[in-house]
Amino acid sequence: MRRQHTLFVLVFVCITFFSAPFVLGAEDVSSLQKQIDERKNKVQDLQKQIDAMKKILQSKQLEKSSLQNQLGLINGRIEKGKVDLKITKNELQETELVLKETELKITEKEQDIAEEQSHMSDLVRALDFSERQTLVSIFARGKTLSDYFSAQDAIRSVDTELTRALIHLMLAKQDLNQQKSELDSAKVRLESQKQTLLGKQEQLQNQSDAKAQLLLQTKQSESKFQKLVADLKRQYSSTEGEIASIERQVRARLQNNRGRTIPTGPTQLFWPTPSRVITASFHDPDYPFRHIFEHPGIDIRAAQGTAIRAAGNGIVARAKNAGLGYSYVIIIHNNKLSTLYGHLSQILVKEDDAVSAGDVIAYSGGTPGTPGAGPFVTGAHLHFEVRSEGIPVNALEYLP
Repeated sequence: MRRQHTLFVLVFVCITFFSAPFVLGAEDVSSLQKQIDERKNKVQDLQKQIDAMKKILQSKQLEKSSLQNQLGLINGRIEKGKVDLKITKNELQETELVLKETELKITEKEQDIAEEQSHMSDLVRALDFSERQTLVSIFARGKTLSDYFSAQDAIRSVDTELTRALIHLMLAKQDLNQQKSELDSAKVRLESQKQTLLGKQEQLQNQSDAKAQLLLQTKQSESKFQKLVADLKRQYSSTEGEIASIERQVRARLQNNRGRTIPTGPTQLFWPTPSRVITASFHDPDYPFRHIFEHPGIDIRAAQGTAIRAAGNGIVARAKNAGLGYSYVIIIHNNKLSTLYGHLSQILVKEDDAVSAGDVIAYSGGTPGTPGAGPFVTGAHLHFEVRSEGIPVNALEYLP
């Protein structure tokens, strides 16, 4: 009897633990699965188009730099961007369908659990009734020995069925928890895909803007294009030389100055912007100015005037306000790393300032023709670099 009482308590806990059942939606799981498969096939077909376009673009990149070739590259990247955008939209829709499918499975599982609960309640009542009609009282009332053994078998049968129902209910609960975990993962994946979609939409716009800017600056003249390329290369080389020289000088000065040290900080840095949408990656193959230089950082989506924060503790090595030219801030850190923040519309720190991770150091820019934007822009954003011993590295490897 004690074992049956314990079982009764366990059953009661399980029954009260589960929530009330939900009403099943009109769409069934098989229909959603069919739609998911259609999306996957669509993505595969689009990916084949992307692969073909990549081969064409790679061959064009080997051709001699000319206005016609550059326009051809940009047009190719725009078309590739459009297909890439379709892929992301299809992947997003696929995730939405998976999320819906999982929600339906959860609803079905909750209904199964509710039915099992009802079945267990009936068994508990039956077991409770059998316990009240004890075997002793049956025998004391002069029932036959056959009645005694029949009653005993009945109790044992109900007990066994209750145990099976309890095990089934616990397994159902485990399955439900797994499906809810999958649902949470799908929601996280959906949000990530939405951010990726925003980034790719902006990348596509940047390519279109780069084409318009190139046509405006060259007026479709090959000689003007070659002069523009030479000017941009000269400006880029000058800026790179300045950045490398400043970092070496500041680190040497701090090393010789025993009274001043770089604030300590973790190897992992922090995002300098509220947004984490990347519009151009490190050494991005689709970077509009790749014929001039490799993209040494990442471009992060940031509206004009967004607060820019220090990615880690450090010392401001350079705070260059270049008017309508390229304005930037360099912070050096104590782990041989430095960070650079480019296309700034307003700078709030000065050279030799000590800053802590999260301090607002500037406001973003990047809109063509505005203060701090410089010559390599097609729209508002933050250009962010991480350098290790002065050499540009992939910033994403240091960000959470």
